[in-house]
Amino acid sequence: MKKLFKKESEVEKHSKEHVELVYECVHGLKKLMEFFYSNDFDSLDLEVEKISQLEHSADVIRRSMEIEFYDGAFLPFDREDRIILAELVDGVADMTQETAYGISLSRIQFPEKFQEDFMEITQGVLNSVAILKDCIELLDVDLRATILKAHELEEMEDTVDKIERRILRKLYDSYRNNEFGILRLLELKNTVLRLGNVVDRAEDASDRVLIMVAKRKG
Repeated sequence: MKKLFKKESEVEKHSKEHVELVYECVHGLKKLMEFFYSNDFDSLDLEVEKISQLEHSADVIRRSMEIEFYDGAFLPFDREDRIILAELVDGVADMTQETAYGISLSRIQFPEKFQEDFMEITQGVLNSVAILKDCIELLDVDLRATILKAHELEEMEDTVDKIERRILRKLYDSYRNNEFGILRLLELKNTVLRLGNVVDRAEDASDRVLIMVAKRKG
């Protein structure tokens, strides 16, 4: 029994380390976007590498958790949910890395008039993942607070969706007004959609947390 509790304690520790690394990975987008606004792609590429390293470190911890589950940590019904949750959280880092690489590869000049819009959606992404981090950390502490955090993330996703649609509308308006060409339109559009997808993946992870809470109350 002591051995089982030790395994579960290790998994819980790694789970917190995992979500912390994913949060740091997403937080790297803030600095990366600042370099994007100033068209400093050399510095931007360095941030891409930092994000990639964090994403890789998160992968390593997730694989360690899967081995610990295989070795018997937690009961089978809880084990499955925790594995799925870890994979969903890892998906947040994956989409963050994809967003960063997409910006790096595009090499387009950022239009200054859109800086405030992109700062707003980026902050929405950071806020969403911060809420997810709190949600997961509360899971083994306070189930009611966990539910409230998951609902807060749902509301944040709605907010980011509205920002996303507004930016896309403005981008198409600028394109139709010949302020920039089709390539810049498509690359900026892809960046907006990817940023929104980071939040979508965070919300998917919070949905799994809600399932875990419901099973525990049952």
